[in-house]
Amino acid sequence: MGFEIKVVQVLQKAWLEFTVCCSSMVYIIVRIVADVNKINLPTWFENFDMPTISLFLIVFILLYRSEEKCDKG
Repeated sequence: MGFEIKVVQVLQKAWLEFTVCCSSMVYIIVRIVADVNKINLPTWFENFDMPTISLFLIVFILLYRSEEKCDKG
């Protein structure tokens, strides 16, 4: 039971990063399935630049967290 509690504690601290990571993985899986011609993607999804958006969000989260630490200590 201790392992589950530690996982929950880590997810509480890093839920933003976890969300960005999961959305990136889903995007990659959808692109792979589309490349194998199993599904047809809409045009807006093909033009959607998820890697750049994910990178921006991670950098923004890291900057926000570093400012938060500077303000505390």
